[in-house]
Amino acid sequence: MKGHIKLLFWLLIFTLFLTINASAQKSKPKVVKDNEGIKQEVIATIGNEKITYSDVEKAFKKNIARKEVKLNQISKDSLNDFINLYVNYRLKVKDALTRGFDKDSSVVADIEQNRRVLAESFFYDKKLVNPNVDRWLKQCENEMQIAIIMVSFPPNATNDTIESYKKAMRFVSHVKNGTLFEQLARDSSDDKETSKNGGVIATFITAGKVQRYIEDVIFSLKLGEVSPYPIRTRYGYLLIKLLRIEPRFQVYPRHILFTSEKDNETRAKEKADSVLALLKNGHSFAQLAKELSDDKEGSEKGGDLGGWYSRSEGFELSERHLVPEMERAVFSLKDGEISDVIRSSYGYHIVKRDSTREFDKEKEKIELKVMYKKMNFENDKKVFLDSLREVYGFNLNKSAYNKFLEAMDTTKSNLDSQWTKNVTTPLLKEQMFSFKSNQYTVSKFIELMNTRSDLRGLPTNPNGLNRAIDRIVSPLVFEEASKKLESEYPEFSALINEFRDGILLYKVEALEVWDKLKFDSVQAKKYWETVKAKYKTDPTYYLYEIYVLSDSLAKELYKDLKNGKDFETLAKENTQRKDFREKKGYWGKVTTKENKLAKILWEKNLTTNDALLEPFPFEKGFSIVKIQSFEPVREKIFEEAIPDFAPEFQDRMQKQLLDNWLNKMRETYKVSINTKAVEKVIKTLKG
Repeated sequence: MKGHIKLLFWLLIFTLFLTINASAQKSKPKVVKDNEGIKQEVIATIGNEKITYSDVEKAFKKNIARKEVKLNQISKDSLNDFINLYVNYRLKVKDALTRGFDKDSSVVADIEQNRRVLAESFFYDKKLVNPNVDRWLKQCENEMQIAIIMVSFPPNATNDTIESYKKAMRFVSHVKNGTLFEQLARDSSDDKETSKNGGVIATFITAGKVQRYIEDVIFSLKLGEVSPYPIRTRYGYLLIKLLRIEPRFQVYPRHILFTSEKDNETRAKEKADSVLALLKNGHSFAQLAKELSDDKEGSEKGGDLGGWYSRSEGFELSERHLVPEMERAVFSLKDGEISDVIRSSYGYHIVKRDSTREFDKEKEKIELKVMYKKMNFENDKKVFLDSLREVYGFNLNKSAYNKFLEAMDTTKSNLDSQWTKNVTTPLLKEQMFSFKSNQYTVSKFIELMNTRSDLRGLPTNPNGLNRAIDRIVSPLVFEEASKKLESEYPEFSALINEFRDGILLYKVEALEVWDKLKFDSVQAKKYWETVKAKYKTDPTYYLYEIYVLSDSLAKELYKDLKNGKDFETLAKENTQRKDFREKKGYWGKVTTKENKLAKILWEKNLTTNDALLEPFPFEKGFSIVKIQSFEPVREKIFEEAIPDFAPEFQDRMQKQLLDNWLNKMRETYKVSINTKAVEKVIKTLKG
């Protein structure tokens, strides 16, 4: 049990003190300056250590589940409790430092090992993830509409696509010389779906919705510009023209539909015009939609088309897109406005724009981060580390590399026991590559390929050898690049310090509390004497049962029992409860807490020994029960009560050990809480 308590404690410490703080909300510069000044007020001291309001506030933000709740908003008692909790935390860390636990080899090793894990996440977030997500987030403020010209690769083309490229470049020249992009798309684009519309793609796009190399080109264009060079895809070369840039937001559209399937074309238009007149005279859009719209699914919801909608993503829930005529209409309206009659392939529509809302940027940032890590992170990470290799002194001996490659059978892998049989002795001594002061001979490289699990199974071709070198060198590059994280980013330094404090706190608290928390039977018995009246046994029965599925059989068996037949014999022959024939229907000792039959008997106030109950419905069948004996409720003896009161007793002992330790430390380190300073800060912040 003590191991579980320690694990729980460990998790609580990390939840409380090791979460990276969220960015502060934007506010006016003067307010920020004034607030930050007052937050530096010292509200407590532990010996020479000064604790500011800002220190406590940071801990509160990390601990509180509801991020909108501020420290200065909680009650005075809750505030004092949290300040004391934080002071206790700092006391424990201070005690650990005084004992020199920070120099303990196991603590140092633990901190160093976990620093690598924390550094990797922090480093790549700062260098790759956050910049790319922020760029996406900025780009997501707009939606773009484009037109394309596609030049397809010829059938069965492999690497010979030069003619397609030349053709695409001729189109670039035509556009530069004044040929209309739209006309060129109609006449020459190989994408027949878009060519008939002058290359226009009806659906808008926003960041993160197309392949990145295409997205980069689109977002580099100005309105009306055409990409200056063809973009290679799997199927051919693309030319792109940026047609429209619109602010990105969501609208809530409704419509009333009149189809020509139900009426002829003229009649459908006349109906739409009549309803439009009613709407202009103040009639309810939702009511008319319910009564008259031919869109039966949406009409029941007052013409609802499917929820919140944006041009680039369609409806939020279904990702379905409106036909272009309706989309243009709804985005041309203001909130509450109604369109004129619109013609589409579905019939005649009257569209209403109910309301507008902005996208939730914080939610989008989380989603974009997940998307980036899934789609782009690994590739960007490799490119980034490769760029740092040369900076930090990586050098590949191409001569040795090529000779080593010539000695390989490129159809095999390094799992083959003879994969290095053609490597000569002089070659083994040559340097394959180096990084800073680390020299890797061919012999050393082979040794690593044979012993490191992440290098086993790689093919002995250029791709496999390059992957092996990358796996050897990349951790060294990262280690070099992340050496100065603490000095470069104060928040990382604070994170590592908090992590260190968490380890120290756990170590010292284990010594002072958890390791001393043993179950003392003498003390436990003293405690039990004060609370034993609380712990009683449950009503207990010793039961026999005959369980059958038929009501008539149950009645027949009950009649036989009343006429003197033996219960155990009839149970052995007739009970249909699984595994109970062998036990002759005997349940043994059962309590009302654990057994449904015992609970029924107790509720019926049946406690007589040898009592026989008439058949009653139970668990999709019928039961005949015989009470062998009954034990009434009584006070539990000490041994019986231990499982019930032990957790409460252990908590009491733990609290006592903790309080004794904290009280001793408060005397040693002279703790002082300045309540007047706390009140001053709260008053200022609320003002």
